[in-house]
Amino acid sequence: MESRVLPSAEVSAILAAKFVCVKVDCDNPGPAAQMMSQVKGNVLPFFIYVTPDGKFITGTSGFRDAAAFKADLEGVLKHDLLRVPPEAEKKLAKMAEQAAKDFEAKKFTAVIKAAKDVEAIRGTSESKDKIQELLAKTLEGGRERIQEAAGLCKDGKAEEAVTITSALTKDFKGTELERAAAAAHKAAERFKSAAKESEPAGKGAKRLYELIVKECKDAPAFVELAEAKLKE
Repeated sequence: MESRVLPSAEVSAILAAKFVCVKVDCDNPGPAAQMMSQVKGNVLPFFIYVTPDGKFITGTSGFRDAAAFKADLEGVLKHDLLRVPPEAEKKLAKMAEQAAKDFEAKKFTAVIKAAKDVEAIRGTSESKDKIQELLAKTLEGGRERIQEAAGLCKDGKAEEAVTITSALTKDFKGTELERAAAAAHKAAERFKSAAKESEPAGKGAKRLYELIVKECKDAPAFVELAEAKLKE
């Protein structure tokens, strides 16, 4: 299981996104002994699934190939003990509907806020999944905008790039893209300053490119561009 099944992409993705994995020594299971006793079978390995508050859901005994194990995981996620209450689901459905509208309207901060808000609601839900999918698309769009800004700097349009990166620093604050957006904005500002130097290839401009290489590593597209400028 450890060498062939758990590392497989189709399984590891679900485990990383949806489960908290705990490895237990079967010879010294401690508090897990009570859970193990509820599994039908006596062949290792045991896989036991419980709710965040410790309620037993189900368990398996023996080897499971990747397809069977993935089916186990998907089945657990659909269990009634893990689903959000009906009233919460109604609220989540409305939030997902609004988040979809916000995404279409490019109101990215609203999508990001919705994704943060649903984290506080425990349980599985298709509506929660939809909001997370919208968040993923939003973040991917942000990465594409950073690349676009770097392309503008390459074409000598640093001022336009600054406008884009300035918006990104606001839109993606508090997300995994925050540092990349901040680095991109700093780099775009320096490309803009370099373009205003009386000698574009002079010491002043080169110093700005060196600062980009040194301080903007979270925006690699800009670093690569600055390195190319230094070689000119």
